[in-house]
Amino acid sequence: MKDNTFQRRREIEYMLLSGKKLTTTELMKIYHVGRKAIRRDFDIIGEELPVVTRQGYDGGYYLAGGVSQHQNSLTQEQLECLEKVAVTCGSDDRKIVLSIIHEFGPYCGSFT
Repeated sequence: MKDNTFQRRREIEYMLLSGKKLTTTELMKIYHVGRKAIRRDFDIIGEELPVVTRQGYDGGYYLAGGVSQHQNSLTQEQLECLEKVAVTCGSDDRKIVLSIIHEFGPYCGSFT
């Protein structure tokens, strides 16, 4: 059960990152779970990514603008290495390394 929940959340996260707008009804049909499970999934996913919820006609879940489709694709080791490299770089190279972290690393809202 736990593995299925984790897998479902990862799949929902990938769908969001690909730019899709998702609805509770469609996800309930795909994963054969109830409304509460889907809402809980978005509560958990929303802790890592900026999920926007729109209710009513044409409503659903989607990601706020500015989030990369490749967000969260760096491993922890890659992220740590890039952060170390950024500290040692000159100004221009540092901006490039930070842009890579921003596009491919965990969502943080802005450059660090």
